[in-house]
Amino acid sequence: MRYRAFLSYSHADAAWARWLLRRLETYRVPSRLVGTHGANGVIERRLGTFFRDREELPTAGDLGETIRAALADSETLVVICSPTAAQSRWVNAEVAAFQTSGRGDRVLCFVVGGVPGSADPTQHCFPPALLQPDAGGAPREPLAADARREGDGRERAFLKLVAGLLGVGYDALAQREAQRRQRKWTAIAGASLAGMAIALALAATAYVARNDAQRRQAQAEDILGFMLGDLRKKLTTVGRLDLMRVVDDKATTYFATLDPRDLSDRALEEQARSLTGIGEVRLNEGKHDAAMAAFREAHARSTALYQRDPENGQRLFDLAQAEYWIGFVALEQGRHDETGTWFRRYRDSAIKLAAMDRNNFDWQKEVAYGHHNLAVLDERLGRYAEAERAMQAKRALYVDWLQRRPKDLELRFEDADDVSWLGSLAVRQGKLDTASGLFQQEVDAMHGLVQAEPRNPRWKQEEIEARLLLAESLAYRGRLTEASAHLGVTTPLSDALVRQDPANNGWRVSSGVSHFWQAQVAAATAQAGAEAQAVRAAAILSKARATEPKNERVLRWLAKTRGLQALLAQEHGDAAAAQAYLSEALALLDPAWQANPNEALRLVLANNRMLAGEAAQAVGERDVARANWRQAEQLLTAESGGDLPFERLDPLVRTLYHLDRAPEAYPHRQRLAAAGYVPLRPFPATQQVANQ
Repeated sequence: MRYRAFLSYSHADAAWARWLLRRLETYRVPSRLVGTHGANGVIERRLGTFFRDREELPTAGDLGETIRAALADSETLVVICSPTAAQSRWVNAEVAAFQTSGRGDRVLCFVVGGVPGSADPTQHCFPPALLQPDAGGAPREPLAADARREGDGRERAFLKLVAGLLGVGYDALAQREAQRRQRKWTAIAGASLAGMAIALALAATAYVARNDAQRRQAQAEDILGFMLGDLRKKLTTVGRLDLMRVVDDKATTYFATLDPRDLSDRALEEQARSLTGIGEVRLNEGKHDAAMAAFREAHARSTALYQRDPENGQRLFDLAQAEYWIGFVALEQGRHDETGTWFRRYRDSAIKLAAMDRNNFDWQKEVAYGHHNLAVLDERLGRYAEAERAMQAKRALYVDWLQRRPKDLELRFEDADDVSWLGSLAVRQGKLDTASGLFQQEVDAMHGLVQAEPRNPRWKQEEIEARLLLAESLAYRGRLTEASAHLGVTTPLSDALVRQDPANNGWRVSSGVSHFWQAQVAAATAQAGAEAQAVRAAAILSKARATEPKNERVLRWLAKTRGLQALLAQEHGDAAAAQAYLSEALALLDPAWQANPNEALRLVLANNRMLAGEAAQAVGERDVARANWRQAEQLLTAESGGDLPFERLDPLVRTLYHLDRAPEAYPHRQRLAAAGYVPLRPFPATQQVANQ
């Protein structure tokens, strides 16, 4: 046939059609595939010729002869799918005409807009002719390459389309394409590093000699912009992080020699963006000092830009981002006073930014994020009432926004997340009844998102997490039947998500936590199956940790599970197994605590120390037991800042009882009782307790 494919599209998607045609006509097939046989015949070096002609469409009610001839002379029909294409009678007519020729299996779809399978008719993207029932009368939806950002993305979708045209598997084509790109970009990287050295030399010479400085500086900035922009993306794609670090280090050294006052606005903007990107890379590598240096350099340039034009909202926005990143790194390093200074600057900049343009919703949301950051800091410092006030200020904004944007699902999610934060802060203050009510609100909100988009796994995951929080708060109030009911939803749902995508470690962790709580509730109610559920939880979380060994949340839940397994083993008289489980848990927790002491780790570590003392006492190792209990007490009473955080009280009461200091435990136990707290296992019985 004359054409490899006929491109069918609506006028509104002409830009996409031009881009796709250009890519298809210039695409070179990987050399290892040339000459081999695909499903559509022998594969040649080029894809061939494509037909794209909107000008030939007639004004009458039928396709023109040129179009019909081109359809008949095309091997494949490529339909650019979008809501406008779905409503275009000409696109539908072209699909129907092509199908009539008996080549319905040679129709390939390229989605550029809309939502496949959406319940909203305005979001349909497939022309009606593509959705005709099959021979058995069952509805069908065509498989498509999805170029949307939330789908395959433009480049991956393009490769899927090429694979369909060639009649080869996508994986084979993608692998060869990746190999070709890696060879190409490795060569470019080497050349670019050499070019960078030349550019830096040129720039330095320009500053010293002041001879043609502006032109040379612009050249240097262009090269650096490429290396810190497109080149970084490509190096990341092909896994050459070593070269990317070299580029970043050279650029950082070069930037440090420049005075922001001597630079043009364009140069400052490019450098500020580049330095922010460098800081984020360093932060992801765990190099906090290097990240802080980059963010401070970005802040210096953003400050200079803003001072040159204080009425420019975009410059204030960039300055606020630099303020946030400096505060965030300080938070990660435990420098809380410095964190507070920068987070307050960020909030104040956000308030000023929002006032500049009330119609810019992204800028309005920066104010909410400013309140959130300060709430995180207060929560980290144990200032729960202050954190609660900051989070309530944030939520007040969302309540107002949702009245005007009730269908904004992302906004609904963020509001539900705020409710979850308020629930967690209520738990930390011993307001268990309030916490359960807030977590129930979160569950209802997340379930509403699932109903709005039943095919969106993200909302299902968020509903699972919300139900886990609610189940935990109910369990602490002794309402184990209700907690078990929620776990009956989370466990099969999280397991199903893992089966859907075994590579998603976040879903795997949710599954492990669900099984942990199933085991915890079964143990508390003396039901069968606690050991099996705990074993299942440990297996899932161990796999999650192998996937993400630096993920602290995974570590904490695995340590909690080992502690529960130790308790269950001890109840069955297996002291050796109990001590083995606790040894593993402490081997995980101790180095993590030394590297990053925080309240979440403190609670798990102290509880496992307390359990290790019980296990040692069970085998007659009294000195070892008391040493563990004293360590637990030290952890639970340190850095309290006034009243002890509520979540420390249960393990502290147990520890004090074990140390024969029941009178000291008595006021803590009163606080627990006043909050409606019901322990999941009985407190230890001591002679002093019996006499009270």
